[in-house]
Amino acid sequence: MTLSRQNILGIGLATAVLTAVALAAANFVGDGENGGAGAFAITLVASLIVAGALFGWAIPRIERPARMGLIVGALGLLSIAAYWTGLPYVLGPAAIVLGLLGRTRIDGKGVATAAVVLGVLATVGGIAAMIGDQAF
Repeated sequence: MTLSRQNILGIGLATAVLTAVALAAANFVGDGENGGAGAFAITLVASLIVAGALFGWAIPRIERPARMGLIVGALGLLSIAAYWTGLPYVLGPAAIVLGLLGRTRIDGKGVATAAVVLGVLATVGGIAAMIGDQAF
């Protein structure tokens, strides 16, 4: 699958929307003990900066996207423990995009597939952690 720069930016925009929605839910839904407006604003701005740097600058320039996707996906999985930072919702989709880009290059399909899987696990895991926190 070949992703154009426009596709990458579109996925980055969708990632920003997912991050904003997930962070809003993490900060405003529930019993009122979570976050609030200040925490929401800080984590959202930080996550959007990371998303902008990844999708707008880094991803289109990376020479070995599958390998970098593996690293970003692993970081995304680790960030589930701090899902309230917004990082799983940014790093997961970034790992997926890098893995898809890696499938078209010489990085190797196995590494690229692993990056996609880690990205999906990070994204879904972050959402599950947020929902689980709201439920209990």
